[in-house]
Amino acid sequence: MDDAKANETQHGGDADRIIAEELQQLLDSPVFVRSPVLSRLLQFLVEHRLRGGRASPKAYAIATEALGRSADFDPAVDSYPRVMVGRLRSLLDRYYSDTPWVHRLRVPQGSYEVVVQYRSGPPARSAEASAAGVGAVAKEATTPSVSAAISPPLRISAAPGSRLGLWAVGVIIAGLALFTGWWVFDGPNRLFAGKPVARPILEVSAPSAGETPLSRALARALDGKLRDGLRRFDLVDLLSAKAPGGTTPVPRADYRLDASLVRTLEGPVDITLVLNRVADQRTIWSQQLRLTADQVPEYTGLEPAIAQIAGDYGVIVRDQIQRQPDNFAAGFPCVAQFNRMRQMRSPTTARQVDRCLRATLDASPLDTFALNALSLLRYGDWQPLRGTPKGSEALAEARSLAERAYESGPNTSAGLFAMARAHFYAGNCPSGNAMGGAAVALNPYDADMAGFLGLFKLACGQMADGEILLQRSLDLDASYPGVPAVALAFVLSQRGEQERATHVLDQIPSPSKMEPQYLMTRAIVVARGGDVAAARRIWRRLTDYTKQPANAPPEKILRQFMITPVIIERAAAALRDSGVVPAAAVPARAALRVRPGE
Repeated sequence: MDDAKANETQHGGDADRIIAEELQQLLDSPVFVRSPVLSRLLQFLVEHRLRGGRASPKAYAIATEALGRSADFDPAVDSYPRVMVGRLRSLLDRYYSDTPWVHRLRVPQGSYEVVVQYRSGPPARSAEASAAGVGAVAKEATTPSVSAAISPPLRISAAPGSRLGLWAVGVIIAGLALFTGWWVFDGPNRLFAGKPVARPILEVSAPSAGETPLSRALARALDGKLRDGLRRFDLVDLLSAKAPGGTTPVPRADYRLDASLVRTLEGPVDITLVLNRVADQRTIWSQQLRLTADQVPEYTGLEPAIAQIAGDYGVIVRDQIQRQPDNFAAGFPCVAQFNRMRQMRSPTTARQVDRCLRATLDASPLDTFALNALSLLRYGDWQPLRGTPKGSEALAEARSLAERAYESGPNTSAGLFAMARAHFYAGNCPSGNAMGGAAVALNPYDADMAGFLGLFKLACGQMADGEILLQRSLDLDASYPGVPAVALAFVLSQRGEQERATHVLDQIPSPSKMEPQYLMTRAIVVARGGDVAAARRIWRRLTDYTKQPANAPPEKILRQFMITPVIIERAAAALRDSGVVPAAAVPARAALRVRPGE
């Protein structure tokens, strides 16, 4: 038996209470706030324990229920749960190394079970550090690793009125700050660095096929389709061969995409795609498709696979984040973290992403993708602050950043879409539609842009066009559908198709099911399905999430996570009509209308 498990048994039946209390403190701590994936994993393991699980949860349950992997996940060939639990152990150790504890949570090696570890006595604090008060300052001014290096605690004394003593204190604190700054910003564990980090490089190998002229022609068309689609995305660079006679060395690829093509006797074409991580020669994604005769040689059936590989939430981006979940370096890690933050926005993550996007732009002021990302981030800052000076400042900067993105990349999908979004948020539907359509035309494989253009069209009253784009977004990549999927479910529910709406919501993976938009739409669908009591419980979770009283007007709650006034109105009306929100809690509509920019 593990020492911690035996220790827990010895201390009686308080373990579950301690686990629940420790969980809340851990989730509220900065190290776990910065790691939403590990936070969800810890919460899942704790809830399994508190529900009375007599054994550790299985790797498959951890992968599919806590880590967002699909139902076809195979723990026999993918060690992702084991790797992430290992990272969780490290994060727990990091938290408790800087926190005096009498009891702590542990996940013993070789197990997925959360247990309590007890100390025989309370942790000792340095009396010298307490007397001088400097240990606390050093702890606050440095990272845990730097704090741990200051042993014994630093003591500084100065005679009353001694200018030299105060000067010495200032020099030492400044030195500590400089050292801390190096460690945080340029050291091996940097949050972000001065130099932007390059985007991952993808090598597309020539597809293998038969030796007949037709097979070779089909292979060339497949190669062209893959390269054309992949090069349209901003977060992946394609490996290009060195020019003849050139002196610039060809960089090493980070990933390699292998493709093979087999023509069947019946006529369809079987295509197998395999994505390998070059560093460890490990296959991280594969897919086999059967295309019918009418899909060849255009290979339209490959578009979802292209989006899944290189899109904003693509396999490559997710793989990079999973291996470095806390890397907010300038350049690629920054925009990758920005994409993850759009799944579950938190104030801490928003500040980190804001800093590293600005660091990216300090080094590359014309980086269209970073300008586009920071613009969207600032629109998100404006959301809950409308009508305040800070909200007006965020709105003005969001618009300015969108204009800079368009000026630096007028012929790029990122630049066009940044300006399209600015037009939509200003209420200019014609210009927004024109520029959004041009952006999607430049990258018809991008599920994210298709989804958000669909949302904008809904806001402009173009319901049919908006629904088509939302469905296109899900067809391209349903692995991280987020708000577009929720919006499609809302449209279906409004039309009375509760079964289809429920199916769309059921297919959304975690963490999107914790998003406020999801909770709102789920409440409406459940109420229209006849269970108003359950719907109101879901709505209560949302009011708690937004820190609003249960009887708050729905418009006030929706403004916390929705931008477009017309969508807020429609959603609030649906909440009333379905019975989720009692009519008595609704004030006069005219007093709640919101104009763009407020």
